[in-house]
Amino acid sequence: MSHSNLLVIGISGVTCGGKTTTASEINKIFPGSKIFSQDDYFWPVNDPRHVWIPELNHINFDILSSLDMEGMYNDVRRYIGSNKTSKTRKHTINYLNGTDCDLRKQCFEKTKDVRIVIVEGFCIFNYRPLTEVFDLKYYFTLDRDECYRRRVQRVYEPPDCPGYFERCAWVEHLKQLEEVQETVENVVYFNEKNKNPVDTILRDILNIL
Repeated sequence: MSHSNLLVIGISGVTCGGKTTTASEINKIFPGSKIFSQDDYFWPVNDPRHVWIPELNHINFDILSSLDMEGMYNDVRRYIGSNKTSKTRKHTINYLNGTDCDLRKQCFEKTKDVRIVIVEGFCIFNYRPLTEVFDLKYYFTLDRDECYRRRVQRVYEPPDCPGYFERCAWVEHLKQLEEVQETVENVVYFNEKNKNPVDTILRDILNIL
């Protein structure tokens, strides 16, 4: 870790892969932790920096240029340097269904003096300055058909147009995944067969501490 009392966790990967759910569960386990979500950094829809896909008459939201990544990076760095926590830590342990309670208790006790920062988003590992911040890195993948099944059940604003998944969401994910596999070290990969990635992350937290 860059600081003895700081742990920064990066959670990235495919659309609808479980990034936000996992980040939220980790946040519940450690009440003083802080989440940064990449979804909060999309440029407004009328921003000229967006890439327009003429054949779809739609913005490509699944690329780095659709996001204020410099702003996100600066916010993360500013928070890390502030020595703040998002709220006062409660001396209680939150249990979630399907998780190892003993493991959770060990993590809670061992991290009482550790500030935990969680950064999640579909391409956070594709922005090199941000990648250098993480102590632990996780990447969610899915089978294409499973990803599509989950995606069509979601409602986005603006909504997906016909062909968006095939033309943008899935294609861009494959490019980003390849780049991460080739350039980013020490990434733990999850897929739909991993039933409880939270426990894996908790064990890694114990190991790194």
